[in-house]
Amino acid sequence: MPPTEERAAIVRALQRLTASSQHLADTFAARQGLHPTDLEALLHVMQAETEGTPLTAGALGEALSLTSGSVTGVVDRLVASGHVERRRDAADRRRVLLFHAPEARAVAAEFFAPIGRLSDAVMDTFDDAELATVRRYLEAMTDAVDAARQT
Repeated sequence: MPPTEERAAIVRALQRLTASSQHLADTFAARQGLHPTDLEALLHVMQAETEGTPLTAGALGEALSLTSGSVTGVVDRLVASGHVERRRDAADRRRVLLFHAPEARAVAAEFFAPIGRLSDAVMDTFDDAELATVRRYLEAMTDAVDAARQT
C-alpha cells in the first residue's frame, strides 16, 4: 500500500514516542545506577512477574539474547542494587526465580507516577473500542520490530 500522509504522521509520532520513552527510561536508569541492559532485564522481570510467570536467569538470558555468563552478571548487579530478588521456586526447589524487589517497586512507582497519571488522562480521551485498536496496533508493531531485530 502506498504511503499516505496519515501513515507518515503515525511513523513520526512513533519515533517521537520512542525517543521520549527512551529519555525517560535513561533518566530512571541513571538515577538508579543501572546499565541500559540492566534496565531492560528489570522490565522483563517485572512483566513476567505481572503475567504470573516469573523468569529464571536462563529465560531472562534468552529474552535478552545474552550468554549465561553475561546474564549472571546482569542478575548479580540487579540483586546487589536491590532491584531484583532471587527466590526458590516453591514447586521445584532446584529452580531459582527472579522477582522485582518490593523496595525497588516503590522507587519505580514514585518515579513513574507522573507519567502514569498523564497516561491515564490520555487514555480517558479514548473509548474502549479505540483503545482496543491502539492496543492491537502497538502489539503488532512490537511484534514487527522484534521480528526485524531477529533478521
